[in-house]
Amino acid sequence: MSTLSIPSESDVDTRFDALVRHVVPAQRAPQTGVDFETVFDLDYGQPVDAPAAPVVQLRRQTKVAPRKPAPRTVRLTRRGRIVLVLGFLTLALALMVPFGGWATATLTGGTPEPVRIVEVQPGDTLYGIAGDLAKPGHIRDMVHRIQELNSLPGGQIEEGQKLAVPRG
Repeated sequence: MSTLSIPSESDVDTRFDALVRHVVPAQRAPQTGVDFETVFDLDYGQPVDAPAAPVVQLRRQTKVAPRKPAPRTVRLTRRGRIVLVLGFLTLALALMVPFGGWATATLTGGTPEPVRIVEVQPGDTLYGIAGDLAKPGHIRDMVHRIQELNSLPGGQIEEGQKLAVPRG
């Protein structure tokens, strides 16, 4: 069985110090001439007592008018979105109620179209019957009207079938 050895904290610190000091050579900051290692503690990255930076006297500035703050963008919270959706639905419902009556069907069926009954004879076709009833050039319209009046799915008719055709 093998044993697992966990290095102590001081051992890890020693290894880290050796690695960092050999990999990162001492660097000098060009403007101050201070060694990089003396400014920062390499183990923890926190500054050590750094020399005071030289104080530079700035020119006096003239008074500047205060800037106006940038306009804020509108951000909706969850509650704001809920209020906005509910307001829209309320408005839509308020408009649907008074104007919804226009979309209803009437109780009366309208005036029925006057028709006459024709019995299909042997050799008759729907186009032949429509051709006898329609004005020249309007045979297709008459076929369509006969199909609607008799609820025919296509142009098939049988001998002896009774068809309602428009009068006229």
